[in-house]
Amino acid sequence: MASAAARAGSIPEPSRIHRAPRDVEGTVHALWLQDLESFEAISQNDDARKIFLRMAAMSHAGRLPGFLDEIARDDELDDDTKGQLVELAGDRPFLLAVEDYLRKTDRLH
Repeated sequence: MASAAARAGSIPEPSRIHRAPRDVEGTVHALWLQDLESFEAISQNDDARKIFLRMAAMSHAGRLPGFLDEIARDDELDDDTKGQLVELAGDRPFLLAVEDYLRKTDRLH
């Protein structure tokens, strides 16, 4: 038996799909476009593509901590580059998304 509040219509019917508020849609759309632009830029740069694919492979194998240790000890890399590599290596979802984009666009090589 439904409660008085439910019968009166004050409780909305549950729905499986909810529309996101406009500001959330705009933010998500902007982030998606930014990622897409990043993926495309990475795909067009041979060195960047190789680095991202290696980091994604290391992420799959659980070897990123060793890679990060090597980066920290590398005297040939400047601090900005080290920081960027550490930040990227720490963003597993982004690494895997780059790898997936490169696979789907047939740009793994």
